[in-house]
Amino acid sequence: MPQPPLHGLRVIETATGISGPFAGRLLASLGAHVVKVEPADGDPARIQPVDDTPLAEGELSPLYIHLNAGKLNVKPDDIDPSWADVVIAGDVLADLADTKWDPARLRSHDTRLVTTTAWGANSPDAGCIADELLVQTATGFLGFNGDEGLPPLRLPGWQSQYAAGGLASTMVQLIGRTDASHIDVSWLGALLTATELCYGDALHCQRVRSKVGAHPPTAFPSGAIKCKDGHFAPGSIRPIDWEMQCLFYGLPEWIDDPELRDRLKRRHHIPMIWDHITPWYLEREKKEIFELALSSPWAAGMVMTPLDTLSDPHLSARGYLGSIETQQGSAIGPVRPFRAPGLPVPDQRVRVKGSDSAPVKKQGVPLKLRSFSDLRLIEMTISWAGPYVGNVLGPLGIEVIKIESTAPFDGFRTQRPYDHGMRPGQEDLVNDNRFYEAGGLFNAVNKGKKNCVINIATEEGREAFLSLVANSDGLVANFSAHVLPQLGLDFATLQKINPKFVVVRMPAFGVNGPYSNAVGYGSIIEAMGGIAHRQGYEHEEARVSNIYFPDPTAGIQAANAFLAGVFHADQTGHGIEIDLSQQEAMWQHSGEAIVLASVEGRNIGRLGNREPGEGLATFAATKDQWVAVVASKENQNLELIQELISKAVDSTAEDLASKIVSAGGKAQICWDPWTAPGQLPISSLLDVVDHPITGPMRHLGSPFTIDGERPRPSCHAPLFDQDTDLVLAEVGGLEQDTIRQLRTDGFIGGTLPPPAELGFVYD
Repeated sequence: MPQPPLHGLRVIETATGISGPFAGRLLASLGAHVVKVEPADGDPARIQPVDDTPLAEGELSPLYIHLNAGKLNVKPDDIDPSWADVVIAGDVLADLADTKWDPARLRSHDTRLVTTTAWGANSPDAGCIADELLVQTATGFLGFNGDEGLPPLRLPGWQSQYAAGGLASTMVQLIGRTDASHIDVSWLGALLTATELCYGDALHCQRVRSKVGAHPPTAFPSGAIKCKDGHFAPGSIRPIDWEMQCLFYGLPEWIDDPELRDRLKRRHHIPMIWDHITPWYLEREKKEIFELALSSPWAAGMVMTPLDTLSDPHLSARGYLGSIETQQGSAIGPVRPFRAPGLPVPDQRVRVKGSDSAPVKKQGVPLKLRSFSDLRLIEMTISWAGPYVGNVLGPLGIEVIKIESTAPFDGFRTQRPYDHGMRPGQEDLVNDNRFYEAGGLFNAVNKGKKNCVINIATEEGREAFLSLVANSDGLVANFSAHVLPQLGLDFATLQKINPKFVVVRMPAFGVNGPYSNAVGYGSIIEAMGGIAHRQGYEHEEARVSNIYFPDPTAGIQAANAFLAGVFHADQTGHGIEIDLSQQEAMWQHSGEAIVLASVEGRNIGRLGNREPGEGLATFAATKDQWVAVVASKENQNLELIQELISKAVDSTAEDLASKIVSAGGKAQICWDPWTAPGQLPISSLLDVVDHPITGPMRHLGSPFTIDGERPRPSCHAPLFDQDTDLVLAEVGGLEQDTIRQLRTDGFIGGTLPPPAELGFVYD
């Protein structure tokens, strides 16, 4: 059995709930030695219901099972903090002071601290599981999510806590690579980075974008469409998606209809399209429709339920699910975050509280870890999922080189401003190539990177690219499964150039398996990854959001994968190839639903905006804003809080929030992506980055603090072809004459065509 990527890493987990234990679970599933320490009354996740069905007496929650397999469980007084390389805690600093988990005390014996808290380690409140609605509301994106006339709509489950846990597991691997004693990952900051697209219009176009509902009109047919046995999510972004749908619907005449082939004009004919396609979907099962998509270039996905995962041929072929042993028997759940040598690890047991003997001292060879400033990452990525990796790791000191080409270039360069309106005063950019440098989404997720333009499809370009591989540490690529092999960049070739090289491939459905050739973007992965089945108002049956949440979810796991691969290379001297499925990354955030399906034979219940259990979590409509209200069932003023909610329309949002807090509840005003940047807490989490074309622009900041300081981007997102010659000379070691000849012959560099030639015209 090959050695798993994080073999040799020692972790103590004192955190309870979701975010910290999810970080520990990811680390344990990658081979780290994780020791869990629970408080006297146990981790509250042990008894946390996951929907409206209460747990039976003594029953272990599916949530706890999902989050805690593969860890030893010891009594608090038995463990010596000096054994660990890192401690994962869920406490604010004030609660850790003068304890054995204080970061200064841990640092004295070379142990570091990673905390994951709701609002930040310096806040007075660490947060609890039931605070999810408050954190989601505080991000501001809920003011954009949902339907007109109805309350804002949250993401289902505990997405801020899962996102923070994924990033915390990444930050654990910062230990030994920096002098930092304490790293904090807030749920709020993590979810902000995962909802960045919602801020594109506000921060980069200075305009309000209207709500689009359950079936966004800008790329219709869209959303979760009812079919014979469930729901289906058709992709309609690319021209080929529309063409294939027309053929399957038996309406080939629609392909060349000028009013329908243009997706922005198609929105004016939605009622007519609904009339034609509704019967077609209702006559067919979701798997039948998905088979049509698999046989064609159509990007589409079925809305998978947790029960579907237990018999899905693709997940089965990839070995994503496996048996998890508990004191109550076996359950089925995710057993690894991605495919890599040595995974899944053999230990998939959930221990009885305090049942294990604690390790007493550090053993084995000390970790050999290079500084982040010594690491170099190559990104062959487009859009959001892949670029997310360098966007969060770059401010920590890793050098990130973004590879582009003249055809295709990263399409995010043309989104915000163009697709939703040019920024006032910049309308003329569409008339020349400065237009490609003003894309708000591109500039948001590529800050601090270097840009190197290479035509890798040519032999000369490929050799130039390999010169970079020789002097870099890893590659992240989010293209379809066949792209790297077709370019002659398979792992064996790259490893010959650089034996310690790490490759993270992150296609929508992974490198192998029956669905591996399928195309998938955010809405499709929501459908196939467990979110759409749970999402929406309680009167709905399924819903796909408009925020492409699976992209950053996959990006979080890809950042974790890259650092795990580098850890493995540092310890063994050998590189590693990692196969990361964006679908599987999304299911990690609903793992409790899979465990529930395997144990009880049913799908997880829908909750809308509510939290499971008997507490209160809802929205109240005031005179001016929606307000999220959370109160525990033990609150003695619960009836008063409910009365305040019923009369909220007579109050302002600030007044209602104040009264709720005075009654012992919690409240959060629901701003939106256009007003939240001017309000706390979001206003304190923005960076202003100067750009040579757009001027100073606001961007969402890093989700981390390192010893109390938030890392900031080193510079603006790169201009096209900005650093090609410099990168090939300094990293690739090519002579200037060679570089000049490669450029003259068109193998590197170049310019993009005038925007009008690609259909970008501002009127």
